[in-house]
Amino acid sequence: MNKRGDYLNRVLFLLLNNIAWLLVAVSVIVFSLLSGRFLRPYTLLGIIPRVAPIGILVIGQSFVMLTKHFDLSSESVLGLTAFSATLLIASPELGGWGTMLPGGMVIVLMLGAGVLIGMLNGLMITKLKLNNLVYTIAVLITLRGVSYLISPATSASGLGDGFGWLGGGSLFTVMVDGKPVRVSVSLLFFFLIFAAVHIITRYTRFGRNIYAVGANRAAAEAAGIRSERIIIAVYTISGFCAALAAWVLAGRMDSATMKTGYHWIFSIQAAAIIGGISLKGGRGNMIGAMGGVILWGVLDTGLLIVQASPWIIDAILGGLLLLAILLDALKNRYLARKTLKEQLSKSLVGLSDDYLNINRSLAQGAK
Repeated sequence: MNKRGDYLNRVLFLLLNNIAWLLVAVSVIVFSLLSGRFLRPYTLLGIIPRVAPIGILVIGQSFVMLTKHFDLSSESVLGLTAFSATLLIASPELGGWGTMLPGGMVIVLMLGAGVLIGMLNGLMITKLKLNNLVYTIAVLITLRGVSYLISPATSASGLGDGFGWLGGGSLFTVMVDGKPVRVSVSLLFFFLIFAAVHIITRYTRFGRNIYAVGANRAAAEAAGIRSERIIIAVYTISGFCAALAAWVLAGRMDSATMKTGYHWIFSIQAAAIIGGISLKGGRGNMIGAMGGVILWGVLDTGLLIVQASPWIIDAILGGLLLLAILLDALKNRYLARKTLKEQLSKSLVGLSDDYLNINRSLAQGAK
């Protein structure tokens, strides 16, 4: 009976660990039944480009969460860098500052700004021992305010093909049913960057150190891992990812506003958690996180196609966040029970009649 229970628990844990991909499959089936438009090539090929910026933000958030930290400022880093870039490139007639800098220079500036903001976040949290949740919320609010302060207009546009290539460029076009279907650059980039970070986190020393710090920081430090450096590094990566996502998003939209990325942080957290990145740190992988992003994209696209009410969309996406937290709690409880059982199984005290009989015999011999 115990063996059967253990087997069922392992199967349940496996399902919970891959719930994002299971929900992707279920969502695709449901939306394909609700609307014949969902399975059309242009719809399917458009899912990933729509959520590619969120996916890049999820990568940065996942690095931070694996160390048992949070970076709630990432949506504002994206918003500020995207809006600043458009202001630097766009002409005054299109809402810019009039500097009209080359796209390549602006890309370097925005990525550098993201790195600096992320590094500053890491330094403030590690060196001044600030609470990472409260501090990054403060940065979130501050950077959003800066976006409003620097704005000469409500939006800026006209960024040029060079700047917009990564987010809005096409690899090639295929003909389907006599209609051209565009395969975007961001579609390929999405899978390449997730593959790269998966290799980094799973097969490099840096990646193993990230998991070690998140699982048990004290033990990691005792093993010689410099946890503060790891935490600063993951916050720097998160800042870089936010700026990279800003480049992809602004390039795809060919514009940005003061509210670019507004309220994205909830989507980012939900996608990461339902993809298996644990709130407790030290557990999860980037392939699962990618599944969470794709699930978010399928739901967003499918709900728009079936013309669901905005209130229903908010309720479903909010429910997904609640489900993600619940699943993470269930996985943590399962792992805690499993760890306790393994520890008790290594001790004979109270678990073996033979052990008690031996002690009883020794006691009688002593008399």
